[in-house]
Amino acid sequence: MKITVESISKNFILLLLGFTLSGSLLFAQNNAPETSKNNLKIFIQYKLIQKNLLTNDNIKVEVTDKQIILTGTVPTLYDKNQAEEEAHSVDENYTIINDLKVENTNVADSILTKKILDKIQSNLFYGVFDWLTVNNNNGIVTLKGWVHLPWLKIQFQNEIEKIPGVYGIKNEVMNSFGPSDLGIAAARLIYNDVMFWKMQYSANPPIHIIDNNGSIILEGYVSSELQRKWAENIIQYRIDANSIKNNLHIIK
Repeated sequence: MKITVESISKNFILLLLGFTLSGSLLFAQNNAPETSKNNLKIFIQYKLIQKNLLTNDNIKVEVTDKQIILTGTVPTLYDKNQAEEEAHSVDENYTIINDLKVENTNVADSILTKKILDKIQSNLFYGVFDWLTVNNNNGIVTLKGWVHLPWLKIQFQNEIEKIPGVYGIKNEVMNSFGPSDLGIAAARLIYNDVMFWKMQYSANPPIHIIDNNGSIILEGYVSSELQRKWAENIIQYRIDANSIKNNLHIIK
């Protein structure tokens, strides 16, 4: 018999009423009576419905003695991870087996990579002191680079998980703990120079400055070898950096 969203909701309401009438809603506590597997399943299904994760019977929930098993198909990797979090929040004493599959979109690697980069670069907090690169192989994405705010690493990952066609993420992004005074000084010197000052008004400034423990790393893109070398020369003798690494790429 097919279980519908409506029937799950009705079962949950009846279950809740039963607990209320008995005078105790003791759930997921170490000293509480053990909740039956069926009741636990209903609670999980209802939580998934509340988060719009369970629709059209796309997620199956199975409860064993110590495991909650999730199977089925979801639109994105973010939905898969969220379903696991919701199931775990119902009763932390159970191990979650997440066998959910992410829908296959058959998006070409080049198209998916562009979508990911657009998502990163359109983020309000992505700027001169951040630099991320994307390697995508059949939906398995590796993120590398630097962020100047610690929480940006997880935020970027969460946003990318919401893109259809992403099946896994390896997050190797590092925190530069900036922007530092050194990084700010380097950015001012570069973007106040006549060769680059117009670039500072672009939505995604092409030259990114990373301060790695007192060493400056230049990342991004310029249009000529002259610009590439000049960006380095501007800061070479005017800031007190341990070293300067010039990773700027030339694009025509």
